[in-house]
Amino acid sequence: MQGLQLTIPSLQDHGPIIEAEIHTDEETFLSVKNHNGYNKFSTVKLLIDTGSNISGIDKTIIKRLQLNRYKDDAMVDGVGGRHEFKLYRCILYLSIFREKALPIDVIEGDYANSPYDGVIGRDVLKYCSFAYDGWSDTFKLVAVDL
Repeated sequence: MQGLQLTIPSLQDHGPIIEAEIHTDEETFLSVKNHNGYNKFSTVKLLIDTGSNISGIDKTIIKRLQLNRYKDDAMVDGVGGRHEFKLYRCILYLSIFREKALPIDVIEGDYANSPYDGVIGRDVLKYCSFAYDGWSDTFKLVAVDL
């Protein structure tokens, strides 16, 4: 089982943040990974959010990559009740996935004033093992069954 373990001094302040890539579709992901020319993708910092059932990306990244939007919006339970968000399709790549990537749906968010560009929710974490060690301010994220 290959894992990604990071020791981050500010883990208490901001939580577990990892670097990822957002691709528009499978074709652009494969093209980038196989070095077959230039395709648009975005390197992002994502907060691991075990309380969120769906992942989210900052609206500026969604616009820059021109991600495909679904006709229907997503209804998400959160602070203050149910909220409606625009829903998009993308490809998420984490280094723990090695040469594979995960097609996911993401909601649009505003993370302009955050130290991260979006969140990874349980929709992605169901393919991972996540352990947080508060005593040492570290976390471990391991890909499972990919």
